[in-house]
Amino acid sequence: MLTTTRQFVTTGLVALTIASTALVTASQAEAHDNFGRGLAAGVAGAIVGGALVAGATNAYGYGAPVYATAPYGPPPYVYGRGPVVSYYPSCHIAWHQDRWGDMYRVRVCN
Repeated sequence: MLTTTRQFVTTGLVALTIASTALVTASQAEAHDNFGRGLAAGVAGAIVGGALVAGATNAYGYGAPVYATAPYGPPPYVYGRGPVVSYYPSCHIAWHQDRWGDMYRVRVCN
């Protein structure tokens, strides 16, 4: 009983697919000389797109454009502790690979 129901549903879906493709197929393409309309639509789209881009706000939330300026003078001196010099080597464990592809751990000291 289950097999016949499954076959019936499958047959119905195939018939529905064939019928819908026969009804929904596109008509034949018709080419006309509409260069003027296409040009006008392109120009209008460019004007609208340019207005949208020009009206966008900057990162600070203001409508005016922000221009990058070059910094003047040397960078300010920062007072503080100098680099830390260690008298003992700093070591860590790293994984290395031998020529056969086997991994092993080594101790690496600076």
